[in-house]
Amino acid sequence: MPVKFYLSPQANKAGEFPIRVSIMVNGTRYLTTAEYKVAGDAWVDNLPADDKRRKKEKGEVLSLYTNSKGVSGKMINNRLNKIRAHFSDYELNTKVKPSEGELKVEFQKAIGLPDEVVSATPVVKKVGLFVRLQEFIAEESKVNQWAYATIQCWTTFTHHLTNFNSKATFDFFNETGINKFVVYLRSKCGLEEKTVQKQFNNLRWFLYWAIRKGYCHELTIKTYRPKFKVLEKPVIFLTKEELLHLYNFQIPKNGTKVKLLDMNGKEYEKTVEDAGGLEKTRDCFCFCAFTSLRYSDLANLKRTDIEGDTMYITTVKTYDRLPINLNSFARAILDKYKDQEYPGGRALPVLANQLMNKYLKNLCELAGFNKPITRTCYRAGNRVEETFPKYEMIGTHTGRRTFICFALSSGIPPQVVMKWTGHSDYQAMKPYIAIAEKTKADAMKLFDAELKK
Repeated sequence: MPVKFYLSPQANKAGEFPIRVSIMVNGTRYLTTAEYKVAGDAWVDNLPADDKRRKKEKGEVLSLYTNSKGVSGKMINNRLNKIRAHFSDYELNTKVKPSEGELKVEFQKAIGLPDEVVSATPVVKKVGLFVRLQEFIAEESKVNQWAYATIQCWTTFTHHLTNFNSKATFDFFNETGINKFVVYLRSKCGLEEKTVQKQFNNLRWFLYWAIRKGYCHELTIKTYRPKFKVLEKPVIFLTKEELLHLYNFQIPKNGTKVKLLDMNGKEYEKTVEDAGGLEKTRDCFCFCAFTSLRYSDLANLKRTDIEGDTMYITTVKTYDRLPINLNSFARAILDKYKDQEYPGGRALPVLANQLMNKYLKNLCELAGFNKPITRTCYRAGNRVEETFPKYEMIGTHTGRRTFICFALSSGIPPQVVMKWTGHSDYQAMKPYIAIAEKTKADAMKLFDAELKK
């Protein structure tokens, strides 16, 4: 049956509820009202199952009922039956997918509007899902002040959605459509489960917005949740020895051929390129590790933000105003560049994030951080274990993680560390606390072993 009737949840002053009409033909849905209101206890669907007044046909009114406007139940049922009959015939004779505008015209015919009124009703051209997606990105990026990286994430999402189904409509994303998109991301794109989950969350955000705007009438996304096998990634940070080694590391001159060992102990040769860029990267990364700064806050740090041995920053991510005490290592890095001038009054020679990540991996490779690290994830439902040398897993955010892990393992209370880092949620600190506890336990084992010698 292409037509369903139900009562709106909101009543008028007379305690009567509008009769809503849901019409679905070949995948297109049109929602409207039957233009009548009735009391809840006069609606057959609301009657107890054993009530003799209950009819076989759902979505009807008690025949003897008369609403506040003087319209009888018999007259209301007559209109509902006309709508049912009209769309049953229409569905049988329609082979293509109609637009909402076409269903609206058919509804007006069903309720008996004059032909001149029906013909005067404009058929509204349906705006496509991808046009709405661009509207969503433009609107939400302004309202929520998206960073460039967030916009790039949505560009990636748009790319995935277009490659999946460039003709997708809002009605496509019922349970079957959602599952097809998730399967596409897993099998065709080969994304790991955590990334698939992020793309699904983006789809949900977009569809919620479209539902709120009235563009989307398919509501499956509100209740349906596919399962994702997400494993936590290992927290990558530098040990105290690694951090100090990197801080004091003498970077070879350009063109120098350095002999290194890979994670399996095999020797290979690497040529040093852009030693100046590597030095700047080293200093900026170590500054983050000594102060807990994110890359975005490092890039925005100005000399005017520093007063004595304290710097005051307003974080880009959370907008928190944080005072952070400078230790002697951080102070030394600032002093190294105090006579240099950088755009916008920046305190340090910060490179672009992507370039800095590239240089950081090269730098840590030269420093010998080649310990094998295994991470486990799921791809296309299969458990996958991948092993990389540590330097390949180090990025700009590793500096912040290093600060947190070192501070906690040194015995500084989490509440104090959170004031430096700007974490407002204790839950976010739990992975670091677990690492700190393990570090303390390992240290105690070493201490115990020394005593037993």
